[in-house]
Amino acid sequence: MNNTQVAALVDATRYELRDRIAQALARFDRLARSADPLAQLPGSTWTAQQAVAHVLTIALRYLHEQQGDSRLVADPRELNVLNQNELEAALAPVSELADQIQAVAPELDALFDTVANEGPVLPFHCGAHVDGVTWQTNWLGELLLHGRDIARAAKAPWELPERDMLLIARGLMQIAPAYVRSTIPSDTDICVAINTPGARPYLIHIHDGIGEVRVRRPNDRPDAVLRLPASTLTQLLYQRIGQLTAARRGLRVVGGRRPWRAFKLMSCFEAP
Repeated sequence: MNNTQVAALVDATRYELRDRIAQALARFDRLARSADPLAQLPGSTWTAQQAVAHVLTIALRYLHEQQGDSRLVADPRELNVLNQNELEAALAPVSELADQIQAVAPELDALFDTVANEGPVLPFHCGAHVDGVTWQTNWLGELLLHGRDIARAAKAPWELPERDMLLIARGLMQIAPAYVRSTIPSDTDICVAINTPGARPYLIHIHDGIGEVRVRRPNDRPDAVLRLPASTLTQLLYQRIGQLTAARRGLRVVGGRRPWRAFKLMSCFEAP
């Protein structure tokens, strides 16, 4: 179920997103040029250089999509192969990669201007259709989360601002239904409410082999009610942290009839 005709997790304007993307891009550029290109990313087979190449390919993927040359995959498990193939084709010295990202940034900014007010009609991986805000927040996420990867490899500081993370989580909520695992039992029924500061109360309900992701309604009876910061929510949705780490970063179970079911929720999704 990829029903994006619902109120978003949080509202955002093109003005705010342009500013936050510009700040994230400037931070990413400084870090990419200063880090050891051969530094291994923690928990990854990629180096810092490969991560920068990957970020370039994401920018180019948007522009190819605009030109009718789609680089999207139908199955989440195909995405790792696409990412690897594209970054290997793009690989170059980091200074050249960073220069290329800077060169295409104005084109990307102009593209985001044209789609900023689009509803859930823009194509995304796995058959999802998203709105113009999600195209922007996905790019913001690429800069900030891969920037964090490089910073960890370089042992450099890297902030994940809560507002930025909330905007990224907004987009992840929109694409989540397309990433429900096809292998989960059809009788799986898990309903989790999510409360995050600055956001609308949201609900993720896995049932009948689909994922329903929407604003929580008064008559909903979730198995668990979770409260957590946006930075923790976003990294959990990206499956970059597990539930124990999430608990150390502010995840709390604050209600529900069967709260233990929340621990099975992320296993219902492919990693985005």
